[in-house]
Amino acid sequence: MTTPSTIDVTDLTVTDAAQLISSCAVTPIELLDAYLARLSAVEPRVQAWSHLDVGTARAEADRLSREAAAGRIRGPLHGIPVGVKDEFHVAGMPNLMADPKGRPQPEDATAVARLRAAGAIILGKTHMPLDGRMPPTRNPWNLEHTAGGTSSGSGAAVAARMVPIALGEQTYGSNLRPAAYCGVDGLKPTFGRVSLFGCYPFSWSLDHVGLIGLTIQDIALVLSVIAGPDPCDPRTLPEPAPPGDLSLSAIRPPRIGVVRNSYPERTEQVMLEAIERSTGRMQEAGAAVEDIVLPPEFELLWTIQPVIGSSEAYTFHSRRRAGEGGARTPARDRVASLLPAPYYLQAQRIRRMLSQKLQALYTDVDALLMAVAPGPAPKGLDSAGDPTLLVPWSDVGFPAITVNGGLSPEGLPLGLQLVGAPVTDYELLRTGAWSEQVLGRLPAPSIET
Repeated sequence: MTTPSTIDVTDLTVTDAAQLISSCAVTPIELLDAYLARLSAVEPRVQAWSHLDVGTARAEADRLSREAAAGRIRGPLHGIPVGVKDEFHVAGMPNLMADPKGRPQPEDATAVARLRAAGAIILGKTHMPLDGRMPPTRNPWNLEHTAGGTSSGSGAAVAARMVPIALGEQTYGSNLRPAAYCGVDGLKPTFGRVSLFGCYPFSWSLDHVGLIGLTIQDIALVLSVIAGPDPCDPRTLPEPAPPGDLSLSAIRPPRIGVVRNSYPERTEQVMLEAIERSTGRMQEAGAAVEDIVLPPEFELLWTIQPVIGSSEAYTFHSRRRAGEGGARTPARDRVASLLPAPYYLQAQRIRRMLSQKLQALYTDVDALLMAVAPGPAPKGLDSAGDPTLLVPWSDVGFPAITVNGGLSPEGLPLGLQLVGAPVTDYELLRTGAWSEQVLGRLPAPSIET
């Protein structure tokens, strides 16, 4: 008989687990108990979760186990435990970002509802910074280092193998950075690819629902479930969700453009060396690798980001603070309230212009390659790390992923960033999956101090 102690979740992917459940080799309740045993062992040190609902998860796993035994599989995620970043509404669970009093939310965010419809089990909410306070979450590779932000808990929970997949969100760099710092994969899809309904907003034109997982194939599978048009969010693209199967055996070596300006001067030597090692291995495996020079105007993306982001954030947060009885407005938001409207409009014009210029770079390459962050996760828990290298692609809404770039001399993960043209999420994931086959994945961290 299968028991939680005989299921090794430390390298069990979503795809593997779904196959085990659909073949009745493992039941959803057995799988959940295995993850709960792992969580019990490592969560006291990692502290990835802001809220757990084990009772509801076990009840759902029991129902899903009976359905599977009767040959009824709800969808491709039947019985898969999932973590959800705090800012998403989950019915019956608190959303501390939206309601500091921690009252249960009455409905699911669209992404959460689609996860449930596909058979996923929502295990709980993962930590993120709240009102400028950093969460207690630690990097599973070294507990003295940050797990990144703001999807801190989602990155740490997946890396520590407490769940195989988690929802994150990226406005500037807060989905790919924790994935890279924690040594797992991440996706920031094309803006509008996944509905933001039920996700507490930071910026209506910069927010992206993200995914953090153990493999690119897993991320593609889950994206196929949560993506697609949503009448509750007019920003969603009209295109249907991409396919969930990347057809790994049929992927050809991609054309990779290594960015040679703007990024190297913002990147530490250890990360530059990791890029060179990785692209060398990719080239040896058959990839066409060439140098890419970004247009000189690219630097403007770092300039316009605070204009757009702070203006839109002020709109949301001032309304929230008014509802909280006029809570004190932070200095950054007070400054944003003074920005003239023409500044914001001009920033949006620059953004559209640069999006068009950057799309022209993809004539001869499938993806651009650069670092996710300047280096490995910084020491200490008072900072989430530097999002600078991710900001431009959040500005223009291009899809971006992170894959393994190896370890630093101190044993901390180094993440590579691959960026595709708009709406080429599926093709970018195929490029990422090929790269992962060549570069490999990192093992589960030992979670030592």
